[in-house]
Amino acid sequence: MRIKILLAALLPLAAAASAFADDASSSAEMIKRGAYLATAADCTACHTAPGAPRNAEFGGGYPLASPFGVIYGTNISSDKQFGIGDWSDNEFVRAVRDGVGKEGQQLYPAMPYDSFTKMTREDVLAIKAYLLSLPGVHAAPAKTDLSFPFNQRWGMSFWKWFNFDKGTLKNDPSKSDDWNRGRYLVDALAHCGTCHTPRNLTMGMDNGKAFGGGDLGSWVAFNITPDKNAGIGNWSQQDLVTYLKTGNVAGKASASGAMAEAIEHSLQHLTDGDLNAIATYIRSVPAISDDRQTQPRDQWGKPATHVFADRADAQAFDQSASALFNSNCAACHGQSGAGIGKGFHAYPSLFNHTTTGAADSRNLVSVILGGVQRHMSQGEVMMPSFANQLTDEQIAQLSQYVSKQFGDPAGATVTAKDVAKMRKAADLPYPPKVEDGTQK
Repeated sequence: MRIKILLAALLPLAAAASAFADDASSSAEMIKRGAYLATAADCTACHTAPGAPRNAEFGGGYPLASPFGVIYGTNISSDKQFGIGDWSDNEFVRAVRDGVGKEGQQLYPAMPYDSFTKMTREDVLAIKAYLLSLPGVHAAPAKTDLSFPFNQRWGMSFWKWFNFDKGTLKNDPSKSDDWNRGRYLVDALAHCGTCHTPRNLTMGMDNGKAFGGGDLGSWVAFNITPDKNAGIGNWSQQDLVTYLKTGNVAGKASASGAMAEAIEHSLQHLTDGDLNAIATYIRSVPAISDDRQTQPRDQWGKPATHVFADRADAQAFDQSASALFNSNCAACHGQSGAGIGKGFHAYPSLFNHTTTGAADSRNLVSVILGGVQRHMSQGEVMMPSFANQLTDEQIAQLSQYVSKQFGDPAGATVTAKDVAKMRKAADLPYPPKVEDGTQK
């Protein structure tokens, strides 16, 4: 009898312990899933300050340039004072999917809630669970302070009326699981259209030209539709997967700028299945043409053969664009521009490259000015900045030479004034001045 009584008393405890274990296991799975989703959504890109230490991740402070001023990423760490530590599930979901803050304030669309609205509630809450599992960052990031009238957040209600289609993305039963997964990743989580879709007059995404290329100021987010000249219509499925995974496809492209950051922080960490799903969906969207691109961007240019001949005339060579190329570029990209080496650490060819083959040469100029740096799982990819070595006139001259020799000659229109504007926008240094006051 005593044994039965004891067993009867222990059974509820055992059930409670089992339920607790199930909850803990479920919570651990939710956090793990949330970590993957936060990576796919590249949350750290806007919510972690440049150069922030590991323990300050998601503490906010990343400056996002906009036509109306700088917008700073908010603290979304688990800190209860400055972060989301005391936010309810509904408050967090409303911010992510509806663009409304904890206090009811309208959020600026620098937060891509026009894409995140397509996410499921379950996925948003998994991201929240992951963020709350991390140490909080007890610090207030820089405050967004736009000039009037853009500091009137209530005005975003009118912006939403024109540009915000609220609602979770539904699967298309006529399409494959792979296609539907790719659409969810591209249109919702990875919010690819935020950069790659042009903007309308109200600065909303022009979805009639989805993925037809976006203007990022000093950078261009290239057309990624299947158009064979303006887009990626001549890329294979494997080309796309390789590019998203490594940031490089020999004879086609290597990532720089915001795309390099997206690959570094997000895309390289996705499963091969998800990368294939992204490629499947992107290759199916309507093609958008661009009259400026008369042939595929990766089919322009040819090797240089005149560098050694130019050296025979030392005086002329010292003042020529080919001299700038020889002294600043040839060591890594080769005298012919064909690149040096093979595999992951190879220096890319300058011809048959989507950056030099673009009719708009802003990305080429920005790479010369700011360099390239990708922290990849296979190692580091780096090109130095030439901002502190070359003047605006020299960079304009060099970029014109590269466009004419290795890319689309239509891109050889950049001027020193254009370079100066881009240098200022990126807050990059000038070469040091010599004794007579001129720049080197």
